[in-house]
Amino acid sequence: MSYEEKRAGFAKPAPEYRPIAYLELPAPDSEHIKADILREMAKYSALGCQAVIPQLPEGTVLDEAGLAPVREMYEILLAVAEETGMKVGFHLDSAFEHAVVQTLTDLGETALCAKMLDCREYLCTAGEKIDRPLHAGELLSLVAFSEENDRILDLRGYIREGRLVFEVPDGNWVIREYLALPDTESGAANYLSYEASYRYISAAFSLFERIFTPYLENGTLSLLSYSEIGFNGKNRRNWDASFNTLFRTRFGFDPAPYYPALFTYIGKDTRHIKAMMMTVRASMIQHGIMQALYDFATKMGLSPFGSLSEPKLTACSFPVGDAMLNNIYSPCALYDKAYLYGTNSVKIAAGAAYNFDNRQVNAELFRHYSRHDRERLCRDAMNAFARGVNHAALHFPAEIENDRPFCDFISRVQLMLRGGRHVADIAMLYPIYFLHSEVNLYFSSVKGYEYPATPGTADYMTLINSVSFYAGHDLTVLHPKALSTRCHTANGLLYLDNDKNHECFRVLILPCSPIISLTNLHLIKRFYDEGGKLLATGGLPYMAFEWDESGENDREVQETVREIFGADACNPHIMRDFCYQKNAAGGEAIFLYFNDSAMDGTQMVRSSTVNEALNTFGIPFDLYLPAMPRLETTGSLNSVYPEFHTIGLHRGVPGNGMLTHIHKRVDGDDIYYFSNTTNKEYNHHVLLRGAHTVEEWNPFTGEIVARNAKFFTYKNTLYTDLRLTLLPNTSVFFYAKDAAPGAGKPEEIRSIDALRSEHAMLMSEF
Repeated sequence: MSYEEKRAGFAKPAPEYRPIAYLELPAPDSEHIKADILREMAKYSALGCQAVIPQLPEGTVLDEAGLAPVREMYEILLAVAEETGMKVGFHLDSAFEHAVVQTLTDLGETALCAKMLDCREYLCTAGEKIDRPLHAGELLSLVAFSEENDRILDLRGYIREGRLVFEVPDGNWVIREYLALPDTESGAANYLSYEASYRYISAAFSLFERIFTPYLENGTLSLLSYSEIGFNGKNRRNWDASFNTLFRTRFGFDPAPYYPALFTYIGKDTRHIKAMMMTVRASMIQHGIMQALYDFATKMGLSPFGSLSEPKLTACSFPVGDAMLNNIYSPCALYDKAYLYGTNSVKIAAGAAYNFDNRQVNAELFRHYSRHDRERLCRDAMNAFARGVNHAALHFPAEIENDRPFCDFISRVQLMLRGGRHVADIAMLYPIYFLHSEVNLYFSSVKGYEYPATPGTADYMTLINSVSFYAGHDLTVLHPKALSTRCHTANGLLYLDNDKNHECFRVLILPCSPIISLTNLHLIKRFYDEGGKLLATGGLPYMAFEWDESGENDREVQETVREIFGADACNPHIMRDFCYQKNAAGGEAIFLYFNDSAMDGTQMVRSSTVNEALNTFGIPFDLYLPAMPRLETTGSLNSVYPEFHTIGLHRGVPGNGMLTHIHKRVDGDDIYYFSNTTNKEYNHHVLLRGAHTVEEWNPFTGEIVARNAKFFTYKNTLYTDLRLTLLPNTSVFFYAKDAAPGAGKPEEIRSIDALRSEHAMLMSEF
C-alpha cells in the first residue's frame, strides 16, 4: 500500500481493516430467533464490522431436534450478511463437538473421542510370582518402578496372551500400566490426532453444508472460528496411542519405559526425559487439531481465527503445550475475564507471527469481562495493539455496541499495523524446553478449570514486561526452532531471515532456563564471539535438550556457557550483583542474579536492574521515551485468574496501565504507534533513531498533521527529536519517512550534552 493509499484509507478504512464482532445467537428454543438476529446484524452493520462470528449461548446442548433452529439462524445470518456486504464465520462451538462425538460414540465408533493417559498400579513383594490379566485399553507402557533407587524395569517382555507373568526381584516395587483410555466425561474430540480432529471438523461443518455451500462460493462465509484449544481433559492428561511411535521417530528410542517421569522423579535424567516427552505431546496439538483446522479452512477457502484456552501463558506447557508453535497457523492473543488479564498472551502470539512470517496477529478481546466501561475497554485494546495485535475480534458489551467512533479507531490502528515488518533491537529466547521439563501430570478429583502453576524460576514473562514497561524497549520472542532454522549472525548482529518479517537484533536475552538446545547454543556462542550482546537472568543452562546417556552433550553445554559468561556465573556457590564478561570482538555477556519475588511466587530480577544492564551495553536503541512512567514489574500480569482477581489491579499495576509502543517498517516508511493507558499525561520528548520527516496521525479522529523535528547525535548515532503529547487513555501514530539527503547538518544537530542540559530531569537515564 502506497503512502497516498494509506492516507486515504486512514480517513475511511476498508472493510478488511475493520473489527470482527462475536454475535451471541439466541437460544435454540427462543421464540424470537429472526427478530433477535436481524436486530444484532443491523447493530454490527451500523458499526461497520467486517464480519460476525456467531456463537451459541454457553452451555447449549444440542440434539437433532435442536439443530433445526441453529440451521435457521445461520440461514438468516448469511442472507443478511450477503445483503449488507458483511462476512460470517462458522464457529466450532463445543455444542457441535459434543453432538458429533456423542452421536458417533452411540454408534460404537470411539475414534473421534478424546483420550486420556491413565495408570493402573499395584504393589508387589520380592519373590512374588505375578500372573494377572492386563487392564482393558491401549497399552502404552508396562513397568515395575522402585522409588528407593529410581529403578525402572520394562515388563512388556513378560506379557503372555494378555496377562503379565513376572517374578518380582528383590526390593520394593510398584507395577504400573499406562493406558490411553477414552475420555467419556468431556465429550470432546481427540485434539492430539490429526485424523480424528479433521473428521470432527468435517462432521460439524457437514451439519450445515447445504446452507453453507452457496455462501462459500460467493465469499460471504469466510472464517472458520474456534476457541478453547488445549489440554482440556481431566487433570490435563490428554493423550493419544500414537505418542510412542511419534517419539521414536523424533528421538530414536522407545519412550515406554520412561512414562513414570511424567508423574514423579526417576533420577538425574528426569528433566531431560520430560522435556522430550512434553515436546512430542505439544507437537501433537500443533500437528493434530491446529493443522487440521488450517487444512480444512484452506480446503474450504476460509481463514482460520481462534484462540488457545488460557490467556495466562507463562506456564504454557501445561494448558496448551507449545503456545508459540500452536499459534503458527493463526496467531491469536486472548483477553479474558478482566482488564489486562491476557496482556501476556500477546507477545507469545506476536512472536509466533514474527518468527514464522505471518502478517496478522489476531486477538479475541473482552471475553467474559466483569466490567465493561468504555474507558477500560479502550485501554485494553490499546495495550493489545501496542504489543503487536493488528486483527481483532471483539465481544461487544452494551457500553460500545453503538459506538461507531470506537470501531473507527480500531480500524485505523489495524490499517496502520497490518503487514510490514516488526522493528526491535532485542530478542528473547523462548524457554519452552524448560517449561516442558517442569510439567508434572497428576491424578486428582479436582473439578472445574485447573489453572497451571508457574515453575518457581520461570521468569521469562516477567522479564518481557520489565523490558517493555520499565526499560521502554520492544522485543521479539524467538522460538528455539526459529532460532535454529531462520536466524544467522554477522558482525555482532542476530538476523531473523524471513521474506517479509526480517529483523535485526543487537541484544539477545536468555531468561532462566537450565535446559537449552545445543543448536541454539552454538548460534548464541557465534553471536557473542562476533561482538553480540547477551543478557541472562536467574540461572544459566547446564543441560542439553539433545539428551544422550553419556552426558557428553550436557558437558558441552556447561563448557560453552562457561566460556561465554565465566566460571563465577556458572558456580552455584557464588552470589553477587552480577557477572560480566567481554571479548576482543566487543561481545558482552551479563548475568543477573534473582533479587526479588513476583506476585505469582516466582523469582525475578528487578526491572530497574534489567534496565541498568541494557544501558550498560551502550547500544543506541531504536527509540527512547525519556520521561516514560516506569512500571516496576510485580508479576501481577502473570497470575492465574483467581489470584489476579484477588490481588486487585490497583495494587498490581500502579497508574492503571502503561506507556508502550510498537515500530513497524512498512513499504519503506516507519510507523510508530504510542499508547498511554496510564492515568497521567505524557508530554515530553520521543527520540527516534535516524533522520526522519514526521507526520502525526490520530487514530481517534483521522486527522493528520505535519510535525517539526530536530536532530541530534547520541552514541554516534543520529536521532530525530519530537514532542510527544499523549493524554491518559489515548494513542497516536508517527508516520516517518527517511529525511532528504543533507537533513541533520552538523549545525542543526544538537549534542546529547545540550539535550541533557535542557531537559536534565527527563534525560536522567542517559
